Amino acid sequence: MNPRYESLKQPLPLYTPKGLYYAAVRAFLRGPGRYSDGIRIGENYGYDSGVMLDYVYKNRPSGRGLFGKLIDRFYLNSVGWRGIRNRKALSREILDEELTELMKKREKIDYLDIACGGAQYDLEAIQTADIEKIQAELRDYRSENLEAARKNAIRLGVEGIVFQQADAFDSTNYAPSSRDLIVSSGFWEIISDDELVRGCLRDCARALRPGGRLIFTLQPRHPQLELIARILRSHTGEPWVMRLRSLDLFREWMEPLSLRYLRHRMEPCDIFGVAVAEKL
Repeated sequence: MNPRYESLKQPLPLYTPKGLYYAAVRAFLRGPGRYSDGIRIGENYGYDSGVMLDYVYKNRPSGRGLFGKLIDRFYLNSVGWRGIRNRKALSREILDEELTELMKKREKIDYLDIACGGAQYDLEAIQTADIEKIQAELRDYRSENLEAARKNAIRLGVEGIVFQQADAFDSTNYAPSSRDLIVSSGFWEIISDDELVRGCLRDCARALRPGGRLIFTLQPRHPQLELIARILRSHTGEPWVMRLRSLDLFREWMEPLSLRYLRHRMEPCDIFGVAVAEKL
């Protein structure tokens, strides 16, 4: 049990300085804050949703009038969202490296993203690689995320992608030894249940061919942990309480799954990392 996680799940007494402060911030977000397009998206879809991340990646402040745009600029410049954009760039960098390496060894690459959101990092990496050698399936369980991914594919001129609405936690969606590269980016961090994440990791390992690679993101720390838990909603409609997970924990989970840790890098804000494992 993580005491910090459990404590953040408990609501604060309203009539305390901290309780009053967070109540005031929540009231601002759900009132004047909606003049910001980013805050409005977060309130409507969840601040951890694929629609929200797609907006954060674009990093173009917008809203109703000058007031809305000003709020949006401050919102998009928060350290957490800067880290998210850094994570996207790092994911792209590592995806490029892994695709290049796999293409030296295999005629075709079966590529799967288990929860793609708007899929910008996938599509940009596929676009710059030898697209004729990649058979890509991009999945998400929410239709609005897949719609955003399809629009991004059209915008980037990337064709031949299979978009599939699917539950990443359903084991029947993973055919054994069917994939060369599996991506889980920005997904496991928003899931609080360790057993769900561990089971999904197990399914990914089972679906990889020997020598295949798993690329996944992790979040071992966050400087705004309490602020986010107290004022923001997740895609479930509940408070967004993050469960931090270390690389050591993932390595412990991977060892019995014949997944060998290869490397990882942290982004400049030191909040998010991207790791690579190989199926033995």
